[in-house]
Amino acid sequence: MIPHEHVVGLALLLFALAVLTVLLRRSLLALLVGVQGIFVSGALAVVGFAQGHAATGVESMARVSEAHGFALLVLVVAAAELSVGLAMGVAFMRKRGSVNVEGASVLRWWLRHGDSAW
Repeated sequence: MIPHEHVVGLALLLFALAVLTVLLRRSLLALLVGVQGIFVSGALAVVGFAQGHAATGVESMARVSEAHGFALLVLVVAAAELSVGLAMGVAFMRKRGSVNVEGASVLRWWLRHGDSAW
């Protein structure tokens, strides 16, 4: 079994890389991948901490199962967020021809006024 310190360290590394992706990239797809990485790193950290508590005897295996269930719930929410983001990306791509988020305010204006004002 992998020590929980390594699992939490991997979660921290993944979180740092995901935050850097969100901060440095301008593509909508890269932003969505970064946000997905943040969700996954959080779920991985929860599982790692639960395994660490179970290894010390503080928590029972029922608590570890609850942590796994919570991590699964986080991943389901992340998948829903990704599907909404991809739908927004498709709408943005159809309107602007690129997925660069610098022009996101134009999409907001277009949603308010529609095609007739464009």
